[in-house]
Amino acid sequence: MDKDTTINLNRALNGRIGSQLKLNQRERLILRSVIHHYILTADPVGSRILARRYQLGLSAATIRNTMADLEEVGLLTHPHTSAGRVPTDLGYRVYVDDLMQVEQLSDEICQSLSAHLSSFSPEINRTLNQVNELLSSVSNMLAIITSPELSSGILEKVELVRVSNGRIMVVVVVKSGLVRTIVLEIDSEISDIDIVNASQLINQRLGGLRLSDIHREIDQRLTDDNCNKNAIIRLFVEFPEKIFKMEPIEEMHIGSTRPLLEQPEYNTPDKLKGIIELIEDREIIVHLLKKRIQGVSITIGEENRRDELRNFSVITSTYRLGNESGTLGIIGPTRMNYSRLVSLVDYTARMVSERIADNKPKQKN
Repeated sequence: MDKDTTINLNRALNGRIGSQLKLNQRERLILRSVIHHYILTADPVGSRILARRYQLGLSAATIRNTMADLEEVGLLTHPHTSAGRVPTDLGYRVYVDDLMQVEQLSDEICQSLSAHLSSFSPEINRTLNQVNELLSSVSNMLAIITSPELSSGILEKVELVRVSNGRIMVVVVVKSGLVRTIVLEIDSEISDIDIVNASQLINQRLGGLRLSDIHREIDQRLTDDNCNKNAIIRLFVEFPEKIFKMEPIEEMHIGSTRPLLEQPEYNTPDKLKGIIELIEDREIIVHLLKKRIQGVSITIGEENRRDELRNFSVITSTYRLGNESGTLGIIGPTRMNYSRLVSLVDYTARMVSERIADNKPKQKN
């Protein structure tokens, strides 16, 4: 991710809650240090650990008193009486909005993502599954992607390929660069000339239409004598919804749960059960992602309205497919590396939009 993008993300995410709480510099420093340490270790953080490891220029007693103040306003808590502190959901929110610096992805990660994305298939479901696997692998979280609605796509061309006697493969290409293929069974004999003529007539008369409009106009455009004599065109007229239905079959793509299960938060049967319930009830995630705002969005723990998501954080970003958009992102424990994952999700969404639009490799800015 380039420097300007990092700055813009910070401007978009920061400065909402932290300023309202009016934390002083010492409180901001200690809250940030507690969260950084807890993200790295998953262990409650004590004042002595901060004093020894983070060179804050403060005594353990001063740090302890400040941590108590942060706990009093609800930004820290402690799981046991004698344990160190851990961030609350509100503490993470203050960190994300006011203290976090979005991490700039390394050139190595950007080049790796770019290389993988450049070889993706134009088939929408295959592409999104590949992106999902890649995002899950790089983030070590549960990757999720919702498919865009493609009915407003513009038909660029139709290609017809003989598969065997009586079978024709139809390749529908929309202007976003995505492709849909379907095999048609034809009872009557068809010649190579029939295929060429059908392809020319279909492209001349349907090219440039929105997919959602084709089924309303196809009767008028493909029902003269030349068209009626062609068995392939007759199938197009009879089954336009089947041929030009570009809505992806899979509404949502969910990655492997294995990276998530490696997180220490989910090492007990009760906590593992929460992940299983989340994955099994796909409607929860579909509903969640469809309400995402444009651009990067972060929802932390209790901010999620559904009980099944109260122990998770969700980072998403929108990607573009022509005039439509979909959502991709990650779900993981509230103790996640927000600064890195925000950057990763945003960069992946932008690269997916570019690859889908151009269907060719691009270099990182």
